[in-house]
Amino acid sequence: MTENSSGARSCPICGSMRPNRVFRQRFAAIQGATIVTGYDVVTCERCGFAYADGLPSQHAFDEYYSAASKYEYHQRDGEESAFDRVRMSDIADMVIPLIPSPDAHILDIGCATGRLLYLLKERGFANVAGLDPSPACAEAARRLYGVRVLRGSMTEFPELDAPSDVVILIGVLEHIRDLDSAMRRIRSVVAESGVVYVEVPNAIDFDRWPNAPFQDFSIEHINFFSPISLENLFARYGFQPTFWKEHAREQSYRTTMSCLSAAFQVAANAPGTFRYDEDARPALERYVKQCEAEENRLRTFIEQLVESQTPVIVWGVGTNATRLLETTRLAEANIEFFVDSNSRYHGKELAGRRVEPPGAINETGAPVLILSRVFQSEIAEQISKLATPNREILTLYELS
Repeated sequence: MTENSSGARSCPICGSMRPNRVFRQRFAAIQGATIVTGYDVVTCERCGFAYADGLPSQHAFDEYYSAASKYEYHQRDGEESAFDRVRMSDIADMVIPLIPSPDAHILDIGCATGRLLYLLKERGFANVAGLDPSPACAEAARRLYGVRVLRGSMTEFPELDAPSDVVILIGVLEHIRDLDSAMRRIRSVVAESGVVYVEVPNAIDFDRWPNAPFQDFSIEHINFFSPISLENLFARYGFQPTFWKEHAREQSYRTTMSCLSAAFQVAANAPGTFRYDEDARPALERYVKQCEAEENRLRTFIEQLVESQTPVIVWGVGTNATRLLETTRLAEANIEFFVDSNSRYHGKELAGRRVEPPGAINETGAPVLILSRVFQSEIAEQISKLATPNREILTLYELS
């Protein structure tokens, strides 16, 4: 599935072809499962929007999310984490005041396993439906919550029974390469008086919340919105804001994600023009400087691991792992194999080693090195349940 593109990407908001590079991101490739091995983080000279440049096609991304989605929560049999349940309940509280009536048609695009739709249905809104590219997510939504989920991407999905009074986009727009096609499709399915509720990471605050270095420049996140750029995007397609909130959400134990929550309504008098985003580039430059300092600390740990040649099992093959394999000496460490909870990676190779399911850690007594910061505590708990007593666990991050 690996596909790289050296072709330039026009600015997803204003269409300009004048990018200014902020940072070059790189990833090691998982055999047959990596969508991109690197991109440039750039800002648009004309409007200031920050985005990833040098990417494969939207079709390649659609295939990736259909075949290798991590939002199926294999390790929990499709159920969300306690943090996700709290997050969805909070989102439901923000969405409900936007719903015009109990009979309103509600569409959650990128709904994963459907918990938000279940919460809305539970509170009296019967006409709910989801859209997700993953067949496993659609099946989990039906099995866990009795929610109808259509299979499809942002740019290609089945005809709906009726226009949507409310469209929900939680953690979606930052993943879309072809924002123009996606926004046109959204506009086509929203009722004339309809509203779109959106949540995206807030690029202005990346440096405020500790995470693994460069985690916000992930394999999947390829648009980096500020408040100005998000409003610019919706104004271009005939929407004006009716609700706005800059905040942060707890993503996992000791990991918090910056967040923009907003509602946009169809408006005949929407400006259709943009303001220059002067905030994005300075914010991302601060973030890069912060990440470089943290990665230097990790590099020292990895150098010691390489020099000792201590056998280890490495748990995690996501953004942090693939970046460290490409930018440090981690690949030279004595790694017996990798482990990941996502079954789509099992049997594939990364840095010349196989990716195995969690149960494989009992095939050897080697220490387990957890590379993920976001799920470090959850993985450590999994290991304590799976492994023989007193298995040594190595971690990169101090979360207390």
